[in-house]
Amino acid sequence: MRASRVFIVVFILIAKVASADLRVKDQLSQSLSTKPDTNKVLLLSNLCWEYRSVSADSALMFGEQALQLAKDLHFSKGIAQAFNDLGILFIDKADYKKAVNYLSESMKIREQLNDRLGMASLYNKLGIIDQKQGRLREALQNQIAALKIYRELGQNKGIGYSLNNIAIIHQNLGNLDKSLEYHKMGLEYRLKLNDVAGEANSYSNMANVYAKMRDTTLSLYYYEKALALSRVLKNGEYISANLGNMGNIYLAKKDFARSIKLFSESLEIRERLGDLKGISSNLSRMGTVYTETGRYHEALNVLTRSLAIAKKISVIEEEMSALLGMAKLKALTNQSDSAFVLMKLYIATRDSVYDERLQQQILDVQNKYENENLEKDLQLIKKEKEYAEISLKQRKTALWLLVFVIISMTGAGIFLFYRHNQRQKAALDAGKILQQEARMNAVFQVQEEERRRIAKELHDGLGQTLSAIKLNYQSLSRKAIVPDYLSDFDKLEEMLDSANMEVRSISHQMMPKELEQFGLIAAAEGMLKMNLGNTPLKYSFEHYGFKDRIGNQTELALFRVLQELVNNVIKHSGADMLNVQIVRYESNVVLNVSDNGIGFDVDKYEKRGIGLLNIASRIDGIKGHLHYESVLGEGTTVTIRAAV
Repeated sequence: MRASRVFIVVFILIAKVASADLRVKDQLSQSLSTKPDTNKVLLLSNLCWEYRSVSADSALMFGEQALQLAKDLHFSKGIAQAFNDLGILFIDKADYKKAVNYLSESMKIREQLNDRLGMASLYNKLGIIDQKQGRLREALQNQIAALKIYRELGQNKGIGYSLNNIAIIHQNLGNLDKSLEYHKMGLEYRLKLNDVAGEANSYSNMANVYAKMRDTTLSLYYYEKALALSRVLKNGEYISANLGNMGNIYLAKKDFARSIKLFSESLEIRERLGDLKGISSNLSRMGTVYTETGRYHEALNVLTRSLAIAKKISVIEEEMSALLGMAKLKALTNQSDSAFVLMKLYIATRDSVYDERLQQQILDVQNKYENENLEKDLQLIKKEKEYAEISLKQRKTALWLLVFVIISMTGAGIFLFYRHNQRQKAALDAGKILQQEARMNAVFQVQEEERRRIAKELHDGLGQTLSAIKLNYQSLSRKAIVPDYLSDFDKLEEMLDSANMEVRSISHQMMPKELEQFGLIAAAEGMLKMNLGNTPLKYSFEHYGFKDRIGNQTELALFRVLQELVNNVIKHSGADMLNVQIVRYESNVVLNVSDNGIGFDVDKYEKRGIGLLNIASRIDGIKGHLHYESVLGEGTTVTIRAAV
């Protein structure tokens, strides 16, 4: 019963595909019988394209028929289109050699026809093939040529795709920031045109770059966006690629269950599409998951398949990945001889082919590819150069040279004037900043001197006076003991003790002796103990790396900031735990204060709270860096970094 149900489902699916296949075929076949011969070529090309996702063999048959008919009719445009379509079919099959041959033949004809848009499209495809095979220099040449033509023709969609492809080459060269810059430029064009497929492609490629940067959060965010759009478009190639990429992220995070699920779904789609390179890549990554989880038999099966496919389509990167995975598997299963042989083969492949090729491409391309002269030096657009040489005449050259000299001189004068003004403005701004810093430091210095003076007066003046009063009081109380007033004498003595302790506390907080005598760590420890020792608020204090003093100004600023932060925690946070950490490493000191209180809106209070402004001013005074991180209901962390 179950088998019959499966048969019925399969039959229905086959019937649906066959029905769609026949519908397309019947519609186009009817048109073929009624249209002129040149239109028959174009319609055969349409059949080739329509059958690309249904039957690769049928698509190839229609493409070859279109090419033959176009040749019989001497229909140049049709020949170029047929070569183009056949090239795309062989890209799908990962047969890049045949794909390049067909696309190159198409390029020759489009150059003869001066079909600029068609040429740009071919440069784009040839660049993609070069990039897939690791020929980065050639890929860059082709993408720059395509971008130049698209810009000349005002083809925004083409510009977006070329920028995207150039960004991918930057990624392969290791220029990750530059790659993101190009991806964002390309994304702007795609969003402007509402190009959903292009938008999905940009998100996926940006995610690839963030993955290389090891920013898994942003990487997964952009993969999810790309996957959602790909599912809307029902584009199997995009869906499988994003699933595989997300699987790689979860594999790196050791989330094996999620990664194998994503790889399996991606593999199913790629097998349906016949994407051999993608199949090899998926199998290799699945082999890694199976190896990591101890499923060695399954790992061996998928890695063996991956290696066989990679060798068949001559994709060195996937072949190396499979070899490395199998070597690790053999080592884990105590097959040291096999592991050694596989590792030796991997190293030989890498050294003889991959490294040599990639290093040479980087040396040739790294510093040239963005320069306009690169396009001329590499003769990316031969026709345009020939055009310029034919059309330029001696008279016009002299005229344009004169105009150029005048413009250059004018521009140089404007530039020099602007640069002079900018330098003056920069010098003025620097002077203002220095004045502000000097004023700020002077204010803080005056404040600290006043604190020191008041603390000394309290300790040496009022403190000693209170101590003398207490001594006189104790002497008099012994001489005039009246039983009925003993409790009153005791209360007066307690009040004197309390006043004396309060004066000492204020004096200590205004200028703690520990800070002047022993430094920041001793002063911080004493301040925390005094302020928090008898409160419900628990605290921890850690410090590392303090063998020497770090400078009076820095110590004083950090101590005052710590005082302010502790007072804020006591008054406003509602926390029951405070952690303070002071770490010194190399030429920096870092103060970290965190609590588990109610948190606050940093943007709202950072520029309005007097205490926070005072903290910022003190940190600016020592040229330090201040960062708040607060989540409502979860607490606040303040990090301060300063040079010593």
